[in-house]
Amino acid sequence: MKKDIKWVRSLQQKKFRHESGCFVVEGKKGVEEGLKSAFTLDSAYTTDAEWAAAHSDAIVVNAREMEQMSSLNTPSPYLAVFRQAVKTGDWTTEPCVLVLDGIADPGNMGTIIRTAEWFGITTILCTPDCVELFNPKVIQSTMGSVFRMQVRVLGESEMQQVLKQNDYYIVAADLHGKSVYQFDFKQKLAIIIGSESHGVRSAARAMVDEFVTIPGSGQAESLNASVAATVFMSESFRARKS
Repeated sequence: MKKDIKWVRSLQQKKFRHESGCFVVEGKKGVEEGLKSAFTLDSAYTTDAEWAAAHSDAIVVNAREMEQMSSLNTPSPYLAVFRQAVKTGDWTTEPCVLVLDGIADPGNMGTIIRTAEWFGITTILCTPDCVELFNPKVIQSTMGSVFRMQVRVLGESEMQQVLKQNDYYIVAADLHGKSVYQFDFKQKLAIIIGSESHGVRSAARAMVDEFVTIPGSGQAESLNASVAATVFMSESFRARKS
């Protein structure tokens, strides 16, 4: 078991995730979503003997061993290691895709992925400096959505070329622009969301057809990136369903 503990703990580091091609999922919902997916299971651990009896691949561990493997302050009774995989498929006919420009916060990234699935957006394009998809905090925040979403990393020039070739109208969340409540979300859209600290940066701004803002009246400088993304995705969903 010491070898297993060392192996699982090593996957908290990007270097070892990259070298091994594996990542960790903690929590019953996330683990079970992974088991139902096309992702390949490497190993599973649990302190729940009854659950293990129903999942033949699971290894029963004690609370201390789970604590040593876990990256959480309060470890879950369920932890699994999966092989990394990137969902592929032709996304260029999707009516709306999300573009993330330099999103570095894992919690924001994971929440955006989870929210995108809720609103029926199946593809997210990320600039190369976004936080790694298989970061443990990203995985935790997706609550299992990572197993069903298509998340791709593209350079800005390639991204612009593909979006323009496939007739996407590219909009970006910005402090200045047309009100999100007056914008026509029924067209084929690519929605760019920037980070809280830098917003949409110059390389991404160069591909934008129109800037759109979320009106407000408070003194806060800006909205959290995941909150801003939620507003845009909600309006897009409403337009597509109307």
